[in-house]
Amino acid sequence: MELTKYILITLLIAAGFPVAVLAQSPLADVYEERGDLQVAFDADTWLAVPATASGFLLDLEDWARQYGWMEHDELASYGPEDGDGVPTRVDSSEIESQVGATAYVVMDRSTGKILTVKNENKQWPIASLTKLVTADVVLDYEVSMSSTGDIRNADNVGGARLWVNDGDEFTVQDLFYAALVGSANNAANALSRTAGLSRTNFLKEMNTRATDLNLIKTRFVDPTGIELGNVSTAREMTRLARDILNRDEMRKFTTTATHYIHDITRGTDKKMTNTNWMIWKSYYDAVYVTGGKTGFLNESGWNVVVALRPDGNDTDRELLITVFGADSRYESFDDAERLALWAWETHEWQQMQ
Repeated sequence: MELTKYILITLLIAAGFPVAVLAQSPLADVYEERGDLQVAFDADTWLAVPATASGFLLDLEDWARQYGWMEHDELASYGPEDGDGVPTRVDSSEIESQVGATAYVVMDRSTGKILTVKNENKQWPIASLTKLVTADVVLDYEVSMSSTGDIRNADNVGGARLWVNDGDEFTVQDLFYAALVGSANNAANALSRTAGLSRTNFLKEMNTRATDLNLIKTRFVDPTGIELGNVSTAREMTRLARDILNRDEMRKFTTTATHYIHDITRGTDKKMTNTNWMIWKSYYDAVYVTGGKTGFLNESGWNVVVALRPDGNDTDRELLITVFGADSRYESFDDAERLALWAWETHEWQQMQ
Protein backbone atom coordinates (compact mmCIF):
# COMPACT_ATOMS: atom_id res chain seq x y z
CA MET A 1 0.00 0.00 0.00
CA GLU A 2 2.80 2.43 0.94
CA LEU A 3 4.65 1.70 -2.33
CA THR A 4 1.48 2.37 -4.34
CA LYS A 5 1.03 5.71 -2.58
CA TYR A 6 4.66 6.63 -3.23
CA ILE A 7 4.33 5.82 -6.94
CA LEU A 8 1.15 7.90 -7.17
CA ILE A 9 2.80 10.90 -5.53
CA THR A 10 5.81 10.62 -7.81
CA LEU A 11 3.51 10.65 -10.85
CA LEU A 12 1.61 13.65 -9.53
CA ILE A 13 4.83 15.59 -8.93
CA ALA A 14 5.95 14.78 -12.48
CA ALA A 15 2.60 16.09 -13.73
CA GLY A 16 3.22 19.43 -12.03
CA PHE A 17 1.21 19.16 -8.82
CA PRO A 18 2.81 21.23 -6.00
CA VAL A 19 4.35 19.16 -3.28
CA ALA A 20 2.35 20.98 -0.62
CA VAL A 21 -1.01 19.76 -1.95
CA LEU A 22 -0.08 16.12 -2.25
CA ALA A 23 -0.86 13.37 0.21
CA GLN A 24 2.02 12.44 2.47
CA SER A 25 4.88 10.43 1.01
CA PRO A 26 7.73 8.81 2.95
CA LEU A 27 10.00 11.67 1.93
CA ALA A 28 7.42 14.28 2.93
CA ASP A 29 7.07 12.58 6.31
CA VAL A 30 10.82 12.74 6.87
CA TYR A 31 10.84 16.39 5.79
CA GLU A 32 8.18 17.29 8.34
CA GLU A 33 10.15 15.58 11.10
CA ARG A 34 13.46 17.32 10.42
CA GLY A 35 13.97 21.00 10.97
CA ASP A 36 17.35 20.95 9.26
CA LEU A 37 15.72 19.82 6.01
CA GLN A 38 13.03 22.48 6.31
CA VAL A 39 15.74 25.15 6.45
CA ALA A 40 17.68 23.72 3.51
CA PHE A 41 14.76 22.96 1.13
CA ASP A 42 11.70 25.01 0.19
CA ALA A 43 8.47 23.63 1.61
CA ASP A 44 6.44 24.15 -1.58
CA THR A 45 8.93 23.19 -4.29
CA TRP A 46 11.50 21.10 -2.38
CA LEU A 47 14.20 23.05 -4.22
CA ALA A 48 17.45 23.72 -2.38
CA VAL A 49 17.58 27.07 -0.58
CA PRO A 50 20.76 28.98 -1.50
CA ALA A 51 23.29 29.77 1.23
CA THR A 52 22.10 26.96 3.47
CA ALA A 53 23.46 23.54 4.33
CA SER A 54 21.97 22.24 1.06
CA GLY A 55 25.38 22.83 -0.55
CA PHE A 56 25.67 21.04 -3.90
CA LEU A 57 22.24 19.41 -3.54
CA LEU A 58 19.59 20.34 -6.11
CA ASP A 59 16.42 19.50 -4.20
CA LEU A 60 15.04 17.32 -1.43
CA GLU A 61 14.97 14.23 -3.64
CA ASP A 62 18.66 14.81 -4.39
CA TRP A 63 19.29 14.79 -0.63
CA ALA A 64 17.36 11.51 -0.38
CA ARG A 65 19.51 9.96 -3.14
CA GLN A 66 22.78 11.22 -1.66
CA TYR A 67 22.18 10.72 2.05
CA GLY A 68 18.57 10.12 3.06
CA TRP A 69 18.41 6.47 2.06
CA MET A 70 21.26 5.72 4.50
CA GLU A 71 19.59 7.58 7.38
CA HIS A 72 15.97 6.48 6.99
CA ASP A 73 14.81 2.95 6.15
CA GLU A 74 11.63 4.31 4.62
CA LEU A 75 13.72 6.07 1.95
CA ALA A 76 15.42 2.88 0.74
CA SER A 77 13.89 3.31 -2.72
CA TYR A 78 16.16 6.34 -3.26
CA GLY A 79 19.27 4.27 -2.62
CA PRO A 80 21.41 2.21 -5.00
CA GLU A 81 19.92 -0.69 -6.90
CA ASP A 82 20.86 -4.25 -6.09
CA GLY A 83 24.38 -4.95 -7.29
CA ASP A 84 25.50 -1.32 -7.33
CA GLY A 85 28.66 -0.62 -5.40
CA VAL A 86 28.65 2.53 -3.28
CA PRO A 87 31.86 4.61 -3.32
CA THR A 88 33.31 5.11 0.16
CA ARG A 89 36.23 7.45 0.84
CA VAL A 90 39.27 5.51 2.09
CA ASP A 91 42.05 8.05 1.47
CA SER A 92 42.05 11.74 2.45
CA SER A 93 44.38 12.86 -0.35
CA GLU A 94 43.22 16.11 -1.92
CA ILE A 95 42.88 16.91 -5.63
CA GLU A 96 41.95 20.59 -5.63
CA SER A 97 45.50 21.92 -6.06
CA GLN A 98 46.04 19.78 -9.16
CA VAL A 99 43.00 21.01 -11.10
CA GLY A 100 43.08 24.44 -12.71
CA ALA A 101 39.57 24.54 -14.17
CA THR A 102 37.05 27.09 -12.89
CA ALA A 103 34.50 24.49 -11.80
CA TYR A 104 34.08 20.72 -11.70
CA VAL A 105 31.94 17.89 -10.38
CA VAL A 106 32.76 14.20 -10.02
CA MET A 107 29.78 11.87 -9.73
CA ASP A 108 29.54 8.10 -9.33
CA ARG A 109 27.52 7.16 -12.39
CA SER A 110 25.44 4.27 -11.03
CA THR A 111 24.40 5.79 -7.68
CA GLY A 112 24.58 9.52 -8.46
CA LYS A 113 26.75 10.09 -5.40
CA ILE A 114 28.90 13.24 -5.61
CA LEU A 115 32.56 12.59 -4.81
CA THR A 116 34.04 16.08 -5.11
CA VAL A 117 33.09 19.54 -6.36
CA LYS A 118 34.49 23.01 -7.00
CA ASN A 119 32.32 26.05 -7.78
CA GLU A 120 29.62 23.54 -8.61
CA ASN A 121 26.78 26.10 -8.45
CA LYS A 122 28.49 28.80 -10.55
CA GLN A 123 26.44 29.54 -13.65
CA TRP A 124 28.61 29.19 -16.77
CA PRO A 125 28.28 29.31 -20.58
CA ILE A 126 28.28 25.64 -21.59
CA ALA A 127 29.05 26.14 -25.31
CA SER A 128 28.71 22.94 -27.36
CA LEU A 129 27.65 20.82 -24.40
CA THR A 130 24.31 22.24 -25.48
CA LYS A 131 24.32 19.79 -28.40
CA LEU A 132 23.69 16.90 -26.01
CA VAL A 133 20.27 18.34 -25.26
CA THR A 134 19.58 19.14 -28.92
CA ALA A 135 20.27 15.51 -29.81
CA ASP A 136 18.21 14.28 -26.88
CA VAL A 137 15.14 16.19 -28.04
CA VAL A 138 15.44 14.84 -31.59
CA LEU A 139 15.75 11.29 -30.26
CA ASP A 140 12.58 11.78 -28.23
CA TYR A 141 10.74 12.62 -31.44
CA GLU A 142 11.89 9.28 -32.91
CA VAL A 143 13.06 10.79 -36.19
CA SER A 144 14.15 8.01 -38.56
CA MET A 145 17.91 7.80 -38.86
CA SER A 146 17.58 7.10 -42.59
CA SER A 147 15.44 10.17 -43.29
CA THR A 148 17.20 13.29 -44.53
CA GLY A 149 17.70 16.89 -43.50
CA ASP A 150 19.29 19.81 -45.29
CA ILE A 151 21.92 22.28 -44.13
CA ARG A 152 21.14 25.85 -45.09
CA ASN A 153 23.24 29.00 -45.22
CA ALA A 154 21.17 30.33 -42.32
CA ASP A 155 22.50 27.46 -40.18
CA ASN A 156 26.01 28.93 -40.28
CA VAL A 157 26.27 30.80 -37.00
CA GLY A 158 30.04 30.77 -36.52
CA GLY A 159 32.31 28.31 -34.81
CA ALA A 160 32.82 24.78 -36.10
CA ARG A 161 30.85 23.98 -39.25
CA LEU A 162 30.49 21.67 -42.22
CA TRP A 163 31.66 23.34 -45.41
CA VAL A 164 28.70 22.62 -47.67
CA ASN A 165 26.44 24.38 -50.14
CA ASP A 166 23.06 25.82 -49.24
CA GLY A 167 20.54 22.96 -49.18
CA ASP A 168 22.97 20.03 -49.17
CA GLU A 169 21.26 16.96 -47.73
CA PHE A 170 22.47 14.37 -45.22
CA THR A 171 20.83 11.49 -43.44
CA VAL A 172 19.64 12.27 -39.95
CA GLN A 173 22.17 9.75 -38.65
CA ASP A 174 24.99 11.67 -40.32
CA LEU A 175 23.69 14.93 -38.86
CA PHE A 176 23.95 13.31 -35.42
CA TYR A 177 27.54 12.32 -36.14
CA ALA A 178 28.41 15.76 -37.49
CA ALA A 179 26.90 17.51 -34.46
CA LEU A 180 28.20 15.19 -31.73
CA VAL A 181 31.50 13.95 -33.18
CA GLY A 182 32.62 16.97 -35.21
CA SER A 183 30.61 19.49 -33.14
CA ALA A 184 29.47 21.27 -36.32
CA ASN A 185 27.10 24.08 -35.44
CA ASN A 186 25.32 24.16 -38.79
CA ALA A 187 24.70 20.41 -38.49
CA ALA A 188 23.18 20.92 -35.03
CA ASN A 189 20.82 23.57 -36.39
CA ALA A 190 19.85 21.26 -39.26
CA LEU A 191 19.37 18.35 -36.86
CA SER A 192 17.03 20.39 -34.68
CA ARG A 193 14.71 21.00 -37.66
CA THR A 194 14.28 17.27 -38.28
CA ALA A 195 12.07 17.05 -35.17
CA GLY A 196 9.41 18.98 -37.11
CA LEU A 197 9.11 21.76 -34.52
CA SER A 198 9.37 25.50 -34.87
CA ARG A 199 12.58 26.92 -33.43
CA THR A 200 10.60 28.40 -30.53
CA ASN A 201 8.99 25.07 -29.69
CA PHE A 202 12.27 23.18 -30.07
CA LEU A 203 13.94 25.51 -27.56
CA LYS A 204 10.94 25.08 -25.27
CA GLU A 205 11.51 21.32 -25.40
CA MET A 206 15.19 21.81 -24.58
CA ASN A 207 14.36 23.94 -21.56
CA THR A 208 11.74 21.45 -20.43
CA ARG A 209 14.55 18.92 -20.03
CA ALA A 210 16.05 21.22 -17.42
CA THR A 211 12.86 22.18 -15.59
CA ASP A 212 11.76 18.55 -15.35
CA LEU A 213 14.95 17.86 -13.39
CA ASN A 214 14.67 21.00 -11.19
CA LEU A 215 17.73 22.52 -12.85
CA ILE A 216 16.94 26.13 -12.09
CA LYS A 217 20.21 27.62 -13.39
CA THR A 218 20.16 25.83 -16.76
CA ARG A 219 18.86 27.70 -19.84
CA PHE A 220 19.01 27.12 -23.60
CA VAL A 221 18.63 29.83 -26.24
CA ASP A 222 19.89 28.05 -29.36
CA PRO A 223 20.54 24.42 -30.41
CA THR A 224 24.29 24.78 -31.06
CA GLY A 225 25.80 26.38 -27.94
CA ILE A 226 27.23 29.34 -29.84
CA GLU A 227 25.18 31.81 -27.80
CA LEU A 228 26.31 32.87 -24.33
CA GLY A 229 22.73 32.44 -23.11
CA ASN A 230 23.17 28.65 -23.06
CA VAL A 231 24.15 28.30 -19.41
CA SER A 232 24.24 25.75 -16.62
CA THR A 233 26.29 24.85 -13.57
CA ALA A 234 28.75 21.99 -13.25
CA ARG A 235 26.35 20.31 -10.81
CA GLU A 236 23.29 20.72 -13.02
CA MET A 237 25.14 19.76 -16.21
CA THR A 238 26.31 16.55 -14.56
CA ARG A 239 22.75 15.69 -13.55
CA LEU A 240 21.49 16.40 -17.06
CA ALA A 241 24.25 14.44 -18.77
CA ARG A 242 23.62 11.46 -16.49
CA ASP A 243 20.15 11.13 -17.99
CA ILE A 244 21.09 11.87 -21.59
CA LEU A 245 24.08 9.52 -21.69
CA ASN A 246 21.88 6.66 -20.52
CA ARG A 247 20.63 6.44 -24.10
CA ASP A 248 22.42 3.85 -26.20
CA GLU A 249 22.35 6.14 -29.23
CA MET A 250 24.06 8.95 -27.35
CA ARG A 251 26.77 6.69 -26.04
CA LYS A 252 27.36 5.38 -29.58
CA PHE A 253 27.53 8.79 -31.24
CA THR A 254 29.63 10.48 -28.56
CA THR A 255 32.25 7.70 -28.32
CA THR A 256 32.86 7.39 -32.06
CA ALA A 257 36.47 8.39 -32.78
CA THR A 258 36.06 9.01 -36.51
CA HIS A 259 33.17 8.73 -38.93
CA TYR A 260 32.66 9.54 -42.60
CA ILE A 261 29.41 11.32 -43.37
CA HIS A 262 27.95 11.40 -46.88
CA ASP A 263 26.81 14.57 -48.60
CA ILE A 264 23.90 13.15 -50.60
CA THR A 265 23.55 16.21 -52.82
CA ARG A 266 27.19 16.43 -53.86
CA GLY A 267 28.02 12.72 -53.63
CA THR A 268 31.06 13.36 -51.45
CA ASP A 269 32.22 12.11 -48.05
CA LYS A 270 33.54 14.14 -45.14
CA LYS A 271 35.62 12.79 -42.27
CA MET A 272 34.48 13.65 -38.75
CA THR A 273 37.05 13.34 -35.94
CA ASN A 274 35.83 13.45 -32.36
CA THR A 275 36.63 16.67 -30.52
CA ASN A 276 37.00 14.59 -27.35
CA TRP A 277 40.64 13.58 -27.55
CA MET A 278 40.26 11.25 -24.57
CA ILE A 279 38.61 8.77 -26.93
CA TRP A 280 41.43 8.39 -29.43
CA LYS A 281 44.70 9.88 -28.12
CA SER A 282 46.94 7.24 -26.54
CA TYR A 283 47.94 9.76 -23.87
CA TYR A 284 44.58 9.01 -22.19
CA ASP A 285 44.83 5.22 -22.24
CA ALA A 286 44.47 5.16 -18.43
CA VAL A 287 40.75 5.88 -18.83
CA TYR A 288 37.95 4.39 -20.94
CA VAL A 289 35.36 6.80 -22.32
CA THR A 290 31.71 5.72 -22.45
CA GLY A 291 30.15 9.04 -23.45
CA GLY A 292 30.50 12.79 -23.36
CA LYS A 293 30.84 16.10 -25.18
CA THR A 294 33.24 19.02 -25.41
CA GLY A 295 32.54 22.73 -25.71
CA PHE A 296 34.47 25.95 -26.22
CA LEU A 297 33.81 29.66 -26.44
CA ASN A 298 36.27 32.45 -25.80
CA GLU A 299 34.07 33.49 -22.88
CA SER A 300 33.70 30.00 -21.38
CA GLY A 301 37.11 28.48 -21.91
CA TRP A 302 37.25 24.74 -22.50
CA ASN A 303 34.40 22.63 -21.12
CA VAL A 304 33.89 18.89 -21.11
CA VAL A 305 31.41 16.44 -19.64
CA VAL A 306 32.59 12.85 -19.87
CA ALA A 307 31.74 9.39 -18.55
CA LEU A 308 34.85 7.37 -17.67
CA ARG A 309 35.73 3.88 -16.47
CA PRO A 310 39.11 2.47 -15.41
CA ASP A 311 38.61 -0.04 -18.25
CA GLY A 312 35.82 -1.09 -20.54
CA ASN A 313 34.52 -3.86 -18.27
CA ASP A 314 34.52 -1.98 -14.96
CA THR A 315 30.92 -0.77 -15.01
CA ASP A 316 30.74 -0.45 -11.22
CA ARG A 317 33.31 2.37 -10.99
CA GLU A 318 32.07 4.47 -13.88
CA LEU A 319 32.27 8.20 -13.18
CA LEU A 320 30.59 11.20 -14.72
CA ILE A 321 32.84 14.28 -14.68
CA THR A 322 32.07 17.84 -15.70
CA VAL A 323 34.85 20.40 -16.11
CA PHE A 324 34.17 24.08 -16.88
CA GLY A 325 36.61 26.81 -17.84
CA ALA A 326 39.92 25.03 -18.44
CA ASP A 327 42.59 27.18 -20.08
CA SER A 328 43.16 24.84 -23.04
CA ARG A 329 41.68 21.80 -24.72
CA TYR A 330 44.48 19.62 -23.34
CA GLU A 331 43.97 20.94 -19.83
CA SER A 332 40.24 20.18 -19.87
CA PHE A 333 41.00 16.53 -20.62
CA ASP A 334 43.95 16.42 -18.23
CA ASP A 335 41.77 17.80 -15.45
CA ALA A 336 39.06 15.22 -16.15
CA GLU A 337 41.62 12.42 -16.11
CA ARG A 338 43.22 13.67 -12.88
CA LEU A 339 39.83 13.81 -11.19
CA ALA A 340 38.97 10.28 -12.33
CA LEU A 341 42.28 8.77 -11.20
CA TRP A 342 41.96 10.56 -7.85
CA ALA A 343 38.43 9.21 -7.35
CA TRP A 344 39.45 5.64 -8.08
CA GLU A 345 42.51 5.89 -5.81
CA THR A 346 40.71 7.46 -2.86
CA HIS A 347 37.43 5.50 -2.89
CA GLU A 348 36.40 1.88 -2.64
CA TRP A 349 33.15 0.69 -4.19
CA GLN A 350 31.43 -1.38 -1.49
CA GLN A 351 28.38 -3.54 -1.92
CA MET A 352 25.65 -2.64 0.55
CA GLN A 353 24.43 -5.40 2.84
